[in-house]
Amino acid sequence: FRAELATLLRPQDEVEDYRDGRPEVGAAIANAERFLVLAALVSVLLGGVAVAMAARRFVARRLDAVALMKCLGAKHGEVLRLNVLQLLILVVAAGVFGCAIGFVAQFGLTALLADFIEAQLPPASVQGAVLGPAAALAVAIGCALPPLLQLGGVPPARVLRQDVGPPPLRYTTIYGIAAAAVTGLLYVLFGDFELIAYLLAGAVVTFFVLYLAGRLLVLALQRVRGGVGVAWRYGIANVARRGRESTVQVVAFGIGLMVLLLLTSVRTELMTEWQATLPASAPNHFLINIQPDEREALGAMLVAAGVPELTLTPLVRARMTHINGVAVDDYPAATPRGRDELDDETNLTWSATLPADNELVSGEWWSEGDELPQISLEEELRAAIGLKLGDEITYAIGGESLTVRLTSARNVYWQSFRPNFFMVLSPGAIERFAHTFITSLYVAPEQRRMTVDLVRQFPSVSVFDIGAVLDQVRRSMDRAALAVQYVFLFTLAAGVTVLLAAIQATRDERMFESAVLRTLGARRSVVLQGVAAEFTALGLLAGTLAAVGAASIGYLIATRLFQLEFVPGIALWLGGLVAGALVVGISGTLAVRSVINHSPVVTLRGA
Repeated sequence: FRAELATLLRPQDEVEDYRDGRPEVGAAIANAERFLVLAALVSVLLGGVAVAMAARRFVARRLDAVALMKCLGAKHGEVLRLNVLQLLILVVAAGVFGCAIGFVAQFGLTALLADFIEAQLPPASVQGAVLGPAAALAVAIGCALPPLLQLGGVPPARVLRQDVGPPPLRYTTIYGIAAAAVTGLLYVLFGDFELIAYLLAGAVVTFFVLYLAGRLLVLALQRVRGGVGVAWRYGIANVARRGRESTVQVVAFGIGLMVLLLLTSVRTELMTEWQATLPASAPNHFLINIQPDEREALGAMLVAAGVPELTLTPLVRARMTHINGVAVDDYPAATPRGRDELDDETNLTWSATLPADNELVSGEWWSEGDELPQISLEEELRAAIGLKLGDEITYAIGGESLTVRLTSARNVYWQSFRPNFFMVLSPGAIERFAHTFITSLYVAPEQRRMTVDLVRQFPSVSVFDIGAVLDQVRRSMDRAALAVQYVFLFTLAAGVTVLLAAIQATRDERMFESAVLRTLGARRSVVLQGVAAEFTALGLLAGTLAAVGAASIGYLIATRLFQLEFVPGIALWLGGLVAGALVVGISGTLAVRSVINHSPVVTLRGA
């Protein structure tokens, strides 16, 4: 839309969107976007884990066939081309199928947002049909191609010796390609590098912790497997005997459960906390142009009308003229927004203490008795103009010049709907200049009459009803919650796929083991109980560590990106234990049940 408008704009015209309007609305919509991006990021990450697990099983099942092909004269390059071609065919089929699902699913999403957008949304573009297969290809290259490369190195001797396998790839090759492909794909799709970095960093740390915990579990169970019952002994023996595979399963289960916990309990708590930032009693009226001699009378009138005592904030109009002695017309602003701020008039205020809705991010707040005129800027504005701590800014105020030194930068919580300023000066710097006061207050529906009386008694005071803005923000939050729930269904499907892929990874080996045990006299129920014990042990460890990972990543995302308070609740820890023990234990047992019921004779003949 911006590109189409570019040819129509005159030199004095400019295009503005929500980022250029009220910070409160922009912050609400930006958070809604990040919630949606978070759900999509997690879906792609889970998809990569599922593909990697499926590729491991595919390679394990193809080793004998590739060894036979080499005995018949197949070359290394021919084997690789054949398997890469199969991968590409699967990618194309999956991409087309996924695009079809996405095309249908978008109608459900637009139906949820129809009454919020209040406009006809554009039809699906060709870009979506390109992004689907491109995403599938990037995930396949990063997560499936490295294991497939091993097939080219399968020795022909494997036809005679089953213990001979291809040389293992270096971990830097496997995980380097996967990390580069997934990171590049996520950045191209979503462009939110900070969110991607936090999520991937948390996933990598969790991966190594899960891997280490899996190894420790294998070592620990080797010592205790003799002191339990038959079923548990068999299950624990499976974990200890398949040390490498058990560790991989702990990692896969842990990653899948962590992401599901992150998008269930953590997401719910974040959304609840976000929506709680705009309570029903949030200020819905602003009063400006309050003269100094009207403060006491206006405050008394509001108190008499049932409004709590207000805090009045001073305001001075000014214009920047010089930065470090350089005229603002000649100063190279860092961004177009910074250029606009230099050219426009600005609102200044002063305060002895750091305002309640502000957080100091750099520099130091002034102390009582400082005589040097100082200023604190909102961090994004400081970066947009290109200023740094220690710079001197000169303002023109009422025909006089005032030079102040930049000594700190702040993050401002605009969603409070209380008076906040981009620029705050130290006391004593601008009190002598003509100024007015502003304030915000909550006016209940039954108190609406009071605002009319206020304007009549104080005609110079302007009253702004921002109830419509508040309603828009609340609707943005509500619709964002619905949209996230909708997108979460796809993430949930991806998480279940990861769990199933991890369970299926050892299906063939379990079929042979079950056949041998049953041939030697083991009852089917004992074998099934042993499998249940194995998956329960793996699930308990993976679920516990998944809860730790989800809590850590959720805290970083909440505090760093959404500026929300986040304290992991007991439901998160219980959810990790229950999900690990029940989801992994039950789903693993049910998935392997058909293997145990398979005829031992047929299995042993096939071996």
